Amino acid sequence: MNIQERRNKDGKITSYRIRVFDHRDTDTGKQVFKNLSVKYDNTKSENWNRKNAEKQAAIFEKGVEEQTVCDSRITFAEYADYVIRSKEQSCISSSTAFNYRVYTKKLKPLIGHIQLKDLMPKVLNNAYAELLKDGTSKNYVHDLHMMVHIVLGVAFKEGIIPRNYADAAMPPKRNRNTVVALGEEEINTFYNALFAEKKNYIYQVIFSLLLATGCRIGELCALSWNDIDFDEKCIHIHKHFVHDKNGRHVEEGCKTTAGERWLYMDDGIMDMLAVYREKYLHGAIKNKQWNIDEMAVFSSTKYPGEYLSPNTVREWIRNFTKNHNLPKFHPHQFRHTAISLQLQAGISIPDIAKRAGHSRPDVTLGIYAHTLKNNDKHISEVVTKALPQLPLAE
Repeated sequence: MNIQERRNKDGKITSYRIRVFDHRDTDTGKQVFKNLSVKYDNTKSENWNRKNAEKQAAIFEKGVEEQTVCDSRITFAEYADYVIRSKEQSCISSSTAFNYRVYTKKLKPLIGHIQLKDLMPKVLNNAYAELLKDGTSKNYVHDLHMMVHIVLGVAFKEGIIPRNYADAAMPPKRNRNTVVALGEEEINTFYNALFAEKKNYIYQVIFSLLLATGCRIGELCALSWNDIDFDEKCIHIHKHFVHDKNGRHVEEGCKTTAGERWLYMDDGIMDMLAVYREKYLHGAIKNKQWNIDEMAVFSSTKYPGEYLSPNTVREWIRNFTKNHNLPKFHPHQFRHTAISLQLQAGISIPDIAKRAGHSRPDVTLGIYAHTLKNNDKHISEVVTKALPQLPLAE
């Protein structure tokens, strides 16, 4: 903490400037300070004014330490960092905090330097227009706006600004991505090309398991051998890949609170995993890695024994489809396909949601309702079969 006297041209003290260290900027590592100005009371003695400034400084420093002090003159970048740090301690995951910091960095050149009191809707709209002009997608700009809305929402609740200025802004509408499941012909073409190569055995297993489980690729890549129960024919999903300030790594827990689950597998899938495990064991012994039960099911070829990154899988299928003149596939499409096939087979939505790791059945229905459009014809046929044959009119 530092207290400086401010004097006018006549040398008389007009105020005291209090400067308190707050934190280090996550991007530059530079120290960030908060400032407070205490006016000089000419009706009191200089000694009284100095002691009053010291008293105000102590209160101010405590508020900064407890993260309860702020004012509308703080810039968006500074306040966003404060909000992210606060939420990271209480209600958001490390990967979400990482994404918010990426968003802040993207917005920094446009509104990072602007004080909260000046961050009016027109300023936000101009920033969004500039991003779109530079080629940023509408969906990404919409995501940036949502983060701005969260930050300004906190500022409003803390009484720093009179309202959430983002409420009146006009971000671009998000393009709702339609879930694209693979058709039967596409599935057969892809797997025929994959099996015909007679190599990349690990990817034959990965994409077979993706379709059989309907898991997210981050959940599948986080599997350890002790997550597979060969006796009960089950796979335990309870970990996933995250991307945060520590890089990409496996973390306990799933994307949603309902994500942890045991998935039953049929004999064909379990036999495939058993054969794959024998091949894996041979490779592990060759690399002098003996603790098989603790190793990743899908191991990095570059770092044997370590978890295979979902990004590596995405890059592999991108190159594979390109080399075989196939349509572009994304690993998440296999999850969509698995869930769509379950819906079309008449399996109940609560059961599908549970297997998919969705937090609620209505989430499943909201995402995949369009896959049921052909069910109306099927429903009609089922119902009319129950009707007796009407006699011919006389």
